Amino acid sequence: MKFNKKIINFCNAQLVLFLLFLLVVAFHLDNLIHYDTTVALLVRIILVTIALLGCALTLALKDYVQNMVQSEATDAVGIHNKKALEKKLNQIQELDDTLDVGIMMFDMNGLKYINDTFGHDEGDRFIKTFASFLTRILTENSFLARYGGDEFVIVQEHTSLDELEKMNMELQRNVDVYNTQAEHEISYAVGYEVSYKNHYYLVQDLMKHADEKMYRDKAFKKSGSSQEQIQCRGVSDVGQIISVSELAGKLFTLKNNGEEHKTYMLLLMDVKDFHLINEFWGYQMGNEILQFIWKRLELFPKVVFTSRFHSDVFVAVVDVTGEALDSCLKMVAKNNQILANEVQGKYPVEYFSMNTGVYYDLNREEDTEKIISHTNTARRKAKEQVDGICAYTEELAHAELLRADVLHSFQSALEKEEFILYFQPKISGMDESITSAEVLVRWQRSDGAILGPNKFISVLEECGKVEALDFYVYEKAFQWMVSQRECRTQPVTLSLNISPFHFRDIEGFTKKLLDIINKYEIDTRYLIFEITESAYIRNRDAVNGMISILHAYHIRISMDDFGSGYSSLNTLKDIAFDEVKIDKSFLDGSLTEKGRIVLQEIFHLLKRTGKSIVCEGVETKEAADFLIQEGCDELQGYYYYRPICMREFEEAVKEKRKAS
Repeated sequence: MKFNKKIINFCNAQLVLFLLFLLVVAFHLDNLIHYDTTVALLVRIILVTIALLGCALTLALKDYVQNMVQSEATDAVGIHNKKALEKKLNQIQELDDTLDVGIMMFDMNGLKYINDTFGHDEGDRFIKTFASFLTRILTENSFLARYGGDEFVIVQEHTSLDELEKMNMELQRNVDVYNTQAEHEISYAVGYEVSYKNHYYLVQDLMKHADEKMYRDKAFKKSGSSQEQIQCRGVSDVGQIISVSELAGKLFTLKNNGEEHKTYMLLLMDVKDFHLINEFWGYQMGNEILQFIWKRLELFPKVVFTSRFHSDVFVAVVDVTGEALDSCLKMVAKNNQILANEVQGKYPVEYFSMNTGVYYDLNREEDTEKIISHTNTARRKAKEQVDGICAYTEELAHAELLRADVLHSFQSALEKEEFILYFQPKISGMDESITSAEVLVRWQRSDGAILGPNKFISVLEECGKVEALDFYVYEKAFQWMVSQRECRTQPVTLSLNISPFHFRDIEGFTKKLLDIINKYEIDTRYLIFEITESAYIRNRDAVNGMISILHAYHIRISMDDFGSGYSSLNTLKDIAFDEVKIDKSFLDGSLTEKGRIVLQEIFHLLKRTGKSIVCEGVETKEAADFLIQEGCDELQGYYYYRPICMREFEEAVKEKRKAS
């Protein structure tokens, strides 16, 4: 290397001498020789030729030596090699400080597979393609070198962690676009570190930390997602669709390379009722709107990454360092409103809204796939919110943990008979005796904890498992009725609930129910089945069909939660129910004069249509006295009894009968 530099210096000096000689020949030759004009011209030509030839040979020699020097510092893929990198690092180390110096280390995934399967020529092309993508993200302060094999290093001066993050995101975008049509997809691991005031590193430490981060990133991406990425990758009219594993990898890279003070927010968002846009305006219009949304999301303040997740669902990662959750939610709401206004202004849709799930601070959890799942949960919950935005909070996390627990342990709990019956007595409006009871269910866990139905019923309804629980309850209730019959105890009417789930197959449900009734030889005069008002409104024909079947077997039907928010008076003329159960909301708080008037009129209408009346939520003597005075047939509530276990219910019935 030193010898080559001496040759280059010699060439430079020789070139200067030849140029001086050429100047002398051109301008001072006549003063040096005194031959005639012809001879002087001939000498001038010869000397100029010699000078020019000398310059050409000197330049050729210098170029040859420079190429030799450059080839010694250049890799086969046309970038700096390891020796050049070591020289660069030594130069930086010799500076007064290494502040604002960054190191990015890259390692390609799957090169061995390419070499072994398609040969080393294809492997070399694979490496060169990735190197070309690396050159696209370089700036004037970048130094790119191949560290060896499939590893690359970028030394970035006068930089920051944010700049390295943006460089990597640009690289990821370029690679993602390439992969949509590539025969062999590119995947890589990355680690980067910056030396700055509060985290000062020497060059060796920068390399070490970047290398550690890169191998953590590689371990994560190698742990089981590479094949899944290939299988899940998709391209649509709107653009590339990112898979869960790909998104998880990108989130891990951010978390792995970011500092503790960095806060990232993950957003998953969808268009409310997007199928209506497709159905009314057509798929072409729908795709144009989705394309617009995707491009518009890139303008979100401090957005790090955006992509289409699936269907009309989009994902975005936003740097919200220094922002509290409340301000982030306001930022999301503002951006959603701006987006809605722009869509309505650009396209002929009169209504547009986004549902957005928010996961604040990726550092809260290690598992990035769980973070995605949690954000998706928040997105689904956002559909229930007025503003269409929901953040994944500790309360939501607890609810989801309970939901998962219910789903995974329900079948085992059913087999172990962990579900136990509770009864809430109904009191006669005539003599205040116990005339019937509503059958309720509690889940008594193996650890002794008892869960109320609000903790598990809705979950079981969502996943279609409530049918098994309902028939479990029916059978246990019928077994109790048989035991009472065998003890020759006077029968007590039981009210049992019918889940809305069963209206999907009323023939199957009623057949199975009647089979169990026949199995235990139950006197159907002592059975009432409760159907909620909301279930009736949504499934009117199915409910009336079920009532018709059950009436044929002398089974009575009660409308539960009457008046809980639907246009109930309009349904009174058509309902085939035997009993109407007034919702407890009528008795919430103090019973006002207007409240009394409303109840009196409802009672009057129900009595005239021949319906029995039950009021639930009776908690005060004032309410009980009023309802009895107005002719309520049965009263149910904490004023009389809370839900009690089977043994306590039997004792309560005995005591009431003794007292009468």
